[in-house]
Amino acid sequence: MSSNLIQKIIEDKSKDSWWLESERRVIGKFGKMFDPKNLDNLTKEDFKSFLLIKNNLRWEAIYRQGNIITTNMPALIKFLMFLLNERIPLKERLDSPFIEKGGQWVKGVGRAIMSAILLVVYPKKYGVWNSKSEAALKKLGLHPAFKLKDSFGERYIKFNQVLLDLAQKYNISLWQLDGVLGEIAGNSPFSTIVNEEEMVEEDAKSHGVDIVNFGMEKQLEDFLIANWDKTIFGKKYDLIYKEGDLLSQQYETTVGLIDILAISKNKDEYLIIELKKGRTSDAIVGQLLRYMAWVKENLAKDKKVSGVIVVLDFDEKLKYSLKELNNIKVYTYKVDFKLVLQDFD
Repeated sequence: MSSNLIQKIIEDKSKDSWWLESERRVIGKFGKMFDPKNLDNLTKEDFKSFLLIKNNLRWEAIYRQGNIITTNMPALIKFLMFLLNERIPLKERLDSPFIEKGGQWVKGVGRAIMSAILLVVYPKKYGVWNSKSEAALKKLGLHPAFKLKDSFGERYIKFNQVLLDLAQKYNISLWQLDGVLGEIAGNSPFSTIVNEEEMVEEDAKSHGVDIVNFGMEKQLEDFLIANWDKTIFGKKYDLIYKEGDLLSQQYETTVGLIDILAISKNKDEYLIIELKKGRTSDAIVGQLLRYMAWVKENLAKDKKVSGVIVVLDFDEKLKYSLKELNNIKVYTYKVDFKLVLQDFD
């Protein structure tokens, strides 16, 4: 069954020039950019450009962590030098603790970004381990068995071996295999370039709201994530990571995507933050209550679940929608654009 499915996708996609063109473009450009010999010249803009799907042509969600990752560029470059140093055993490279714990690993560079960088630099050795490839291997019954004691490095090595075996069996590159697995997972990258600005616009249209306000609050969401420790929420709550990947932003549930999900530092409370993004008061409150119920049932167990709504203007409808709910708070924000006349003399 799995063999037939993979073979069929390969036969269908091999007729598409995009199959080879996308690989040539991405690996040609970013393989050179991330080559250890060139890393000293890596800029913040360079790294962020790789995270955009319009440039990497494959991975649509990794851009969300760009601001966090590039906060300290010397530390990031040092980490990439370490990650891409083939003289060091792979397990040792992947099992380095985070920088704040005395290691090399930069927070925000989880398995999805790490393995994508390894792929573009060493396209014949390393495949991509992300939610899509993991879901596809599980669907195919090919996901490796992990032991509880396995480290992150050991898990990636096992996962990568399955990818290497599949690429060899079907005589395709690891880049092409990543596309096949994306197709199986229901999120095909083939012949599609999604612009992040277009994604925001389509999302706004789906809500029937003004694109300007929607886009501004989407940027606010990114700002909160990037500056979490400096926000009022960061004093009590932590963002949620799994194997270095940030899960908190656009947290996936079976009832929709939570804008931001955080957990208290003492691990006894979940916080759900929703930005209004032009939705009606009734809609945002209803959505938040739905998310809170889902978190209580699926994550919280005996933990407390609280909610926050972030809005530009606190209107009367929102006030009365929340009046009897004591576990939801509202925060407003201000946009302060200051114009300064420049003197040419």
